[in-house]
Amino acid sequence: MTETELEIMETLWAKGEPVFLGELLDDFNVRTQKNWKKQTMNTFLIKMQQENLVTAIEGERFKRYTPTITKEEYLGEVTQNFLDKNYEGSCAKMLAMLSEGEKPDEDEIEALRQILKEWEKQ
Repeated sequence: MTETELEIMETLWAKGEPVFLGELLDDFNVRTQKNWKKQTMNTFLIKMQQENLVTAIEGERFKRYTPTITKEEYLGEVTQNFLDKNYEGSCAKMLAMLSEGEKPDEDEIEALRQILKEWEKQ
């Protein structure tokens, strides 16, 4: 997903419901401080439909748009790809690299324990 597509997806995720092109455009322009026209947004939405990032819901007069994946699904995929590419898929290797030999404090250790407990439940 490109940076611009991600900005559009962020706008759709923030809405939390299918939106009309005009509403999406207004929210996107405010969120990104851009001044896009309807044709520009429409061009991106057509491409994003082809990439299965958004779905167009046909209405009586106008389409409404909704994301096909949640933000959590997207972040999970991106994170796993990052781990696979850089740390052989190992979260532990990544954390070791981030700590640069420094011992995490007790709050960080407790946060990691909580995450591990959640993973065990799944």
